[in-house]
Amino acid sequence: MGFLKALFGGQEETPEEKKQKENERKFDTLKYDGIRARRLGEYGHAVRCFQEALNIRHDDEIMEYLAEGLLICRQSNEGYATYEQLATLHPAEIKYPIALARLDEIRMNYQLMEKHCEQALAIDEKNATALYLSARAKYRQKDDLSAIILLTKAITQNKIYTEAYLLRCELLEQMGCIKEAEETLDDILNSEQPSEEILMKKAQLCMKNKKFEEAIIYYNKVKETNPMIKSAYIGLSTAYSITHQLDKALSTMNDVLDFMSDFAEGFKERGRIKLLLNDKEGAADDLKQALSINPKVIDGLEGKFTNIEQEMNEQYKNRNPYGF
Repeated sequence: MGFLKALFGGQEETPEEKKQKENERKFDTLKYDGIRARRLGEYGHAVRCFQEALNIRHDDEIMEYLAEGLLICRQSNEGYATYEQLATLHPAEIKYPIALARLDEIRMNYQLMEKHCEQALAIDEKNATALYLSARAKYRQKDDLSAIILLTKAITQNKIYTEAYLLRCELLEQMGCIKEAEETLDDILNSEQPSEEILMKKAQLCMKNKKFEEAIIYYNKVKETNPMIKSAYIGLSTAYSITHQLDKALSTMNDVLDFMSDFAEGFKERGRIKLLLNDKEGAADDLKQALSINPKVIDGLEGKFTNIEQEMNEQYKNRNPYGF
């Protein structure tokens, strides 16, 4: 082989060159085998491939995949340390302090979360995600006023930032500013497709502000957006009953129980409506059904409804000749 290379003007590879080529081949094999495993959800194998690849040489993409895989494999300290390495290597990349801030919240280290948010905002002071996470750090440390200010800035930068709107509403609601909490949602409600969470929050705030007819509108919108949200049916039934539309309240619960036969709170609510309609036997049957699904559903029952449950138990015992 050496003779042929010399004859045709080529140069024989040195041992170092051969080793470098072999390492590159091995690196590519490990990298793409790891990416394939990641796509298939085989994160343990992916992590091993990425670690071996990084032993050959550095690669930012592989480090990010490794950090993600370590977190999924519940090796949180190793995943966190990998993100710290990336942040040190790339101090101008905002995504790394943001990733660390998210992990800090999971680890309940809110002071460090705030520090990483400050690092992110030093890179881009208008970044909506960094502003939102900074607000969460303040919120977790009971600094609600600062959190509201940061959330307002986040919303200014991103008019459809659902999480920021919801947290701002929650904080204002906790401070007793129910009207202001509701008004917070106005901008995002005018967007093309407000999320079910936003619609649900608007309905709940309308209930607190005693705007029951408006609450009915928004609970119905929640149902249209996602018919599987159980609490929307309870809220809608409650709003109908408060506005003396018991027939609609009953129809609402009939509809949901037709396709959610394991909805204990639904049977409890329908029993309440039936009791208001003087259907005592129907109320007892629904409460019995609710209790058979979830015995804890009795929690919170008061007055007549509790008495019905007691009567229902007595009648059930009377039908049971064995006394158990």
